Amino acid sequence: MNLLEARVLWSYDYELESKTGINNIAAQFTGVPPVHDHTGVLFLTEQGLWVRGDDQDIDLKISLADIAEVYIGFDQSYQRNFVKNLGLLCQPLRIVTNDGISKKTIYLILDHNYFGCAKNLTLFDLLQEMLA
Repeated sequence: MNLLEARVLWSYDYELESKTGINNIAAQFTGVPPVHDHTGVLFLTEQGLWVRGDDQDIDLKISLADIAEVYIGFDQSYQRNFVKNLGLLCQPLRIVTNDGISKKTIYLILDHNYFGCAKNLTLFDLLQEMLA
């Protein structure tokens, strides 16, 4: 059973760190989505997160047990200028995972539209509750 389903724009931290000034400027125009590298549909279940990528060869699976940190907001990798209006209506959800072998940082923007990305807060709250 899915606890949440949403369209998602996402990137790994190392992908964002290679963005140029053109990406920063483009994100400020109406109709241009926040900076991202992948798109898909996110499903939250009792076991964790699963993203089915639009390009069919990118899938992301995150077990709840592997989630080390959940955070809403900007940092050095996902900067304010990556989102229209400098993040006034939308802030990324950062998830840090650690499966004992490797640590990964993923940034998500859920159901982005002209009014922001309100489902980021919904997912954040659900994950906080499930991890408590």
